[in-house]
Amino acid sequence: MQKFRKVIVVLSCFVGLIALITVLSQFSWFPRAVNVQSPEKVTPAAELDKVKVSPVFKSGSIYLQGEQGKVGILIRQGVYKAKEPSFCVWHLWNQGDPYTGKKFRVEAVSVISGVKNPALLDRFALVEEINFPGGGPQNGADTVFSTMMRFDKPGLWRLDAFIDERAVGSITVEVK
Repeated sequence: MQKFRKVIVVLSCFVGLIALITVLSQFSWFPRAVNVQSPEKVTPAAELDKVKVSPVFKSGSIYLQGEQGKVGILIRQGVYKAKEPSFCVWHLWNQGDPYTGKKFRVEAVSVISGVKNPALLDRFALVEEINFPGGGPQNGADTVFSTMMRFDKPGLWRLDAFIDERAVGSITVEVK
């Protein structure tokens, strides 16, 4: 009878160990990008390989990342880090009307999941939009201004910029 109990204990430990290894192995090899979500939001793997961070271009004496002649952000020293505020200097071209009294909005869209998140910080709180912060011509751009931003998760993020409801352009950045 005692041998039978030992066998049961050993088998129970073995089954428990296998269950634990199975659960842990899912976390270590299962990609974080795969969440349960609707299929239309998931970027197909073939397209994901094509997605790159936005190109770098020179404007005046500085280097920017984005769409030349539309929108660019000053190249940061270092990288964007998830959950940490980042200082961002925006450069805009050819936006026509004066910016005074308008709203500036940035939608951070995860390239992998398609989920949209606010990225702008106003007094350390994530917000959908801010009053246009103003700024004048600089570095060849029509207007230059700074904001604070924060990203919830690491990965590739497409920053869709808007003035009021008008799209200005998009910039894809990598967040570590």
